[in-house]
Amino acid sequence: MCDSRPLDFDLLRQTWTEALALTNGLPATVPCRAEVDRLTGYLRGAVEVLVAELEAAIEGQPEDTSDRETARWLLIRTRKALDEGPGLNHRTAAVHVEDLALTCRALVTLCRQQLSEPVLSG
Repeated sequence: MCDSRPLDFDLLRQTWTEALALTNGLPATVPCRAEVDRLTGYLRGAVEVLVAELEAAIEGQPEDTSDRETARWLLIRTRKALDEGPGLNHRTAAVHVEDLALTCRALVTLCRQQLSEPVLSG
């Protein structure tokens, strides 16, 4: 486990729910960039913590399982999304925060399945 304070599951769920509600009108309606950027900042930090936790959890597994392969796939996809960032325009930033929200939700689920000590509180 990392030495950082556990993530607050309730706050995470609230944030990804807010991000998904904000982007619900895509592609017809692009949300306010300031709100997208605020949510992106929080989700990005949470996703980075979850990625580290999940990487550590699957590294210690001796056998390849379908759960481990799913986790590896998600980790590769997540690293790519984090590296690419939100892009320059409002639409790509909104799509990025939507992707981070969905990724965060998936990472939480996988972390809960993989970790014996939960990284999340709440």
